[in-house]
Amino acid sequence: MKKEIKSYLIIILGSVIYALGTVLFIFPHSLLLGGTSGISVILNSYLSFSPGTILMAINFSLLVLAFIVLGRNMAIKTFIGSTLTTLFVGLFENFFNFGTPVISNCFLSAVLGAAVIALASGLMFYVDSSSGGTDIIALIVKKYVKINIGKALLITDFLIVIIGGILSGYIIAVSSFAGLLIKTFGIDYVIAVISKKLKEIEE
Repeated sequence: MKKEIKSYLIIILGSVIYALGTVLFIFPHSLLLGGTSGISVILNSYLSFSPGTILMAINFSLLVLAFIVLGRNMAIKTFIGSTLTTLFVGLFENFFNFGTPVISNCFLSAVLGAAVIALASGLMFYVDSSSGGTDIIALIVKKYVKINIGKALLITDFLIVIIGGILSGYIIAVSSFAGLLIKTFGIDYVIAVISKKLKEIEE
């Protein structure tokens, strides 16, 4: 029971950190770090539905897939992580409404935002949760293929960033790609550090 409570506290912490990184550094410059938000932006150019509607449809479909493939426990944790992240993003969007980006430089904002999100995602992935979206695909890939979470995410998000970058211009493309690399490799680093520290404590 104590272990489960600790897991859910980590999910809450990860959701808060993820939302802060997204609202403060990613959204202000319309950066693309992959994920379903990137897919919704791309599809919005070709479909009559709003990005929000497309995003909800994709996320709901992936959550159903998570219940089928990942199992009840992991799917519930992912559902909680995804829901909390979405709620905190909405809350922080209103609270941190500065009018201008915290960091004016697009590239630096991508680097810092990606590092913050990598920390958040690493925490959630460690307890078998995620912020939802393509993170679910990464969890599914990891279940069947011996590959690190970060590399699985890189595979799923790479094309999204490339296509979205082409539509948004080279500055967004380069900044987003740099952010994607930092996020994906940063996640594996965070998980490795947590695992090492816990192993040292147990010993």
